[in-house]
Amino acid sequence: MSIGLRTIASETRTMLNKQVIVWLSTGKKYKGILVSLDPESLHICLTDAKELNSESKKIPRLVLNGSVVAEVAMEESGVPMQTLAEQLTKIYPNNVRYLEDTETIIIADRVKIFSDGRVEGVGPIAERVRQIVDRVQKEVKQA
Repeated sequence: MSIGLRTIASETRTMLNKQVIVWLSTGKKYKGILVSLDPESLHICLTDAKELNSESKKIPRLVLNGSVVAEVAMEESGVPMQTLAEQLTKIYPNNVRYLEDTETIIIADRVKIFSDGRVEGVGPIAERVRQIVDRVQKEVKQA
């Protein structure tokens, strides 16, 4: 593996579990959560995908052939993850891990927060975290 390919591979890994827009050589454009990407072939798998500029419904899982992928762009983060991690550490001391490379926060090994504001997990901790994330998102929009 060449040095350049390793750099592309590490850069594309930072896009995993984030909201992206994918342009195809056919002119179609999709928006969704990037769950898998082969940096060599550009084969892509999106969840919660939607074809932009169309009336189509959300597609739960979409796999795109790399031969038609023209461009992949990550949308800007909707949540200031470092700030959110600091706030959560005050509420859940010693139970918050912020993974900067993937911009993910893990709380008590049971709740995961992604930079687009999605919260994975169940139970009272997950519900409280959802409320905190919603509040932070509102504060960001008002600023």
